[in-house]
Amino acid sequence: MREKFFSHFVPCSRDYIDRGIEYLSLGKSIVILTDTIYGICADALNPLAVENLYKVRQRNPKKPFVILLSDLNQLENFFGIKNLNPLEEKLLKFEKPLTVLLKVEECGWEWLRRGEDYLAFRLVKKGLIKELIKSYGKPLVAPSANWESFPPAKDVFQAFIYFSSEVPIYFNCGKVEGKPSTIVKVEGNKLLILREGLVSKEELIKEIF
Repeated sequence: MREKFFSHFVPCSRDYIDRGIEYLSLGKSIVILTDTIYGICADALNPLAVENLYKVRQRNPKKPFVILLSDLNQLENFFGIKNLNPLEEKLLKFEKPLTVLLKVEECGWEWLRRGEDYLAFRLVKKGLIKELIKSYGKPLVAPSANWESFPPAKDVFQAFIYFSSEVPIYFNCGKVEGKPSTIVKVEGNKLLILREGLVSKEELIKEIF
């Protein structure tokens, strides 16, 4: 039986970042607006927190989560990923949210890899979520705030219907009519678009190439 909490709804303000960090440090999940839509986030480096998030979100255990970064140094510091090719780095630094699949060379990270050789990373450029990740000092797994195969929550009240007291804190950033990020992968000199989201294929080709 999963542990339950009294849930708090707090404003979308940096004044409450420390409270979110407190729960993340305890291995709990938080709901917050990401750089795209509302996400349910947990410490990517905490295996128990990640496994709990799979249960709370009712997610297919074979599907890896997207990992949010506050800066590119976290790729090397935590995942041993360095010497990105120029296209991968350009994609990660793109002004709009892009999720990029990168190969993880080092062994380990089984709780994130789920048997895959690639992990999906997104560099967050702005918003409270960037400030939170930067203050926390570690990357976060951040799937959309919904149960598997259900519509993403447009506000914290819809998110609460999904997760209730299984999530101890919800950052209320208002209602959001957004789209998930576009997911891409580089193979040689080719750019593969695995999921078209906030950034269209046409815009990506125009701006990147």
